[in-house]
Amino acid sequence: MKNIVITIGREYGSGGKYIGLKVAKKLNIPFYDKEIINKTYEKNGCNYSKLNAYDEVKKTNFIKTLDLINMNNYDATNNNDLYDIYQKLISDTITELAASGSCVILGRNSNNILKNKKNVINIFIYSNDLEFKLKRKMLLENIDRNEALKRLKKVDKQRRQYYQSINKNKVWGNRYEYDFIIDSSVLDIDGTVDLIVDIYKKYEKKN
Repeated sequence: MKNIVITIGREYGSGGKYIGLKVAKKLNIPFYDKEIINKTYEKNGCNYSKLNAYDEVKKTNFIKTLDLINMNNYDATNNNDLYDIYQKLISDTITELAASGSCVILGRNSNNILKNKKNVINIFIYSNDLEFKLKRKMLLENIDRNEALKRLKKVDKQRRQYYQSINKNKVWGNRYEYDFIIDSSVLDIDGTVDLIVDIYKKYEKKN
């Protein structure tokens, strides 16, 4: 059986990261989140603070003004856009991780990066239940409701702008961009984990 890769896009507060972690644990396969940034840094010897700053954020005029610095093996002053270079390096890391074995990859446009690859299951986790998302973040981050709502709006806006700035004419969370769109509040976190594990196993059996 070839590698099976699960990519997970997610709304803030929907539990996407925790669902991905639990799915990977149940399937005994790696889970990649910040590890993607760390591996990109280790392989390319680039500026870690800049790499981290460009992680899942759209290009802005402020970022463009920072593109005057140099990165090992790259000349950012020679008509090259450092932001685009870093996104390409992250994309290359995701492609390599997907080729190395079955895994779960969180965010970072991974569904589009791997769209032409076989044996990739693209999932988007969301919730129509606002209180479900707010209560999770209030508990996990020890913040009040107003702060949780503020963060929810900010982070989802950031992820939407990032996704849509890289993928022209595409909409973050659009059902046509994924194989499965799952409301995590319907079955709760553990139920959603079981659902995705079942999807993975059925896909594995089918192929």
